[in-house]
Amino acid sequence: MRMLLWIFIGALLGVALLPYALFRQSELPPGTNLSSPNFSYSHARLLVDHTAWDASREAYVQKHEIFDTILEEIEAAETFIIADFFLWNPWHGAVEASGELRSLAEELADALISRRIRNPEMPILVITDPVNRIYGDQAPAFYDRMAGANIPVVFTDVSQLPDSNRLYAPQAAFWSQYLPESEQRLVPNPFDSEGDKLTFAQLGRLLYFKANHRKVLITGRRDSAPRLLTGSFNPADGSANHSNLGVVVDGAVAIYAAHSELEIAGWSAADPAQVQGGLGLLAAEAITRIRGALPRADALPEAATGASGVAYRSEGAIQHELTLQLNRTGPGDRIDAGIFYFSDRKVVAALLEAVARGARLRLIMDANRDAFGRKKSGVPNRAVAAELMQAGGAVEVRWAATHGEQFHSKVLRIRGSLQDSLFLGSANWTRRNLANLNLEANLLFQESGELGSEFDRYFETLWTNSSGNLETLPYEDWAETGWSLRWKTWLYRFQEWSGASTF
Repeated sequence: MRMLLWIFIGALLGVALLPYALFRQSELPPGTNLSSPNFSYSHARLLVDHTAWDASREAYVQKHEIFDTILEEIEAAETFIIADFFLWNPWHGAVEASGELRSLAEELADALISRRIRNPEMPILVITDPVNRIYGDQAPAFYDRMAGANIPVVFTDVSQLPDSNRLYAPQAAFWSQYLPESEQRLVPNPFDSEGDKLTFAQLGRLLYFKANHRKVLITGRRDSAPRLLTGSFNPADGSANHSNLGVVVDGAVAIYAAHSELEIAGWSAADPAQVQGGLGLLAAEAITRIRGALPRADALPEAATGASGVAYRSEGAIQHELTLQLNRTGPGDRIDAGIFYFSDRKVVAALLEAVARGARLRLIMDANRDAFGRKKSGVPNRAVAAELMQAGGAVEVRWAATHGEQFHSKVLRIRGSLQDSLFLGSANWTRRNLANLNLEANLLFQESGELGSEFDRYFETLWTNSSGNLETLPYEDWAETGWSLRWKTWLYRFQEWSGASTF
């Protein structure tokens, strides 16, 4: 009898684990994992969004420089616009705002529609993530308004991206073939408490945790070079008060990035279901017209050796560049970084090795205590900070003094005998963001000049609270020790390996 029981259990396990045996990790589609040459530019500007507490006035101080610049760039566009943003929705979650929440999502849609009305011939292409329609048909109304204005909206076909959730994805992909898809809406809406409930199919697609995480705007001019704006900013109302960094730069790098975006739009729009309002033909036309107006990506002139320049990095190439930059550091070099999520083991190792060689590290981190009004445990940042602090006095960590919002930047700055670099964009320092899973976009400025100096002044203000506002807190305020540190370390390591998390 016992033998039959073990045979039955073994059979169940065999059936349950069958998907793992059949599972194959797919490759990234075209337009991804890119590492461009170093390009020259004539204009670059650091863009800062932040929320801080002014104790003297007992009021929040807020700045929306990135979004204001996005609106200016849309207004100035003459030949084309490509807008690719991860979160683009009006949902607040459970946010109790530190100040009013600006209606970013509607405002951006209105700006594009207004530009379309005033220039009906200019191709405008919108790319976004399917999270904004909750992996189903629940897109906010402004997406229909953009489609009604003949602006094609392409929802990225994330099914073509590799699976990051190792525990869930193979099982879901296998068993969903045999399960009927119910249209009943029984699942509470995690994004909008007042919105419609979700189907189980929507929930199932959400749990893959796949994303086009880019934040990119590219605009064309008639008599000057196109411009690229990228960084960590999402035009989502619930993110309106986050602290973010971005940059706007002109030249060949904008053309290179545009070709990447057109590839993503192309393979996504090949499925008509991925284009809002049935505008698949219009999306294809916009892709063709923009591509035809641009030089080929492989024909762009490179910057002179040793000159200041900017290079485009996406997906796994971002991780490679992070470790490459850190591996070049030596005694006396200064590493400054600001990061929302940090868990990637290769980057942790590269930082510790840089410190061991004599570099000095200052790190401003989000304490991972808030996510759209929901309280979090501090995973993964507090455990990683504790590991880095064990390296001794060459490592200093401060926490962003958040007030319900998030310190959402993802930036590395190195000043040393061999390099002067600034590296920023959309990618958190996690496996999901750096291991060729999510879609990401970063820019690397070498011999960064005044742009690097702008960042240095910004970082120093945060580090020292010299603006008179409370910007950062001592490491001790959120330090983890003892059992709390141990279980959070185990948890984040497991989540990082398995992909069973949102970071």
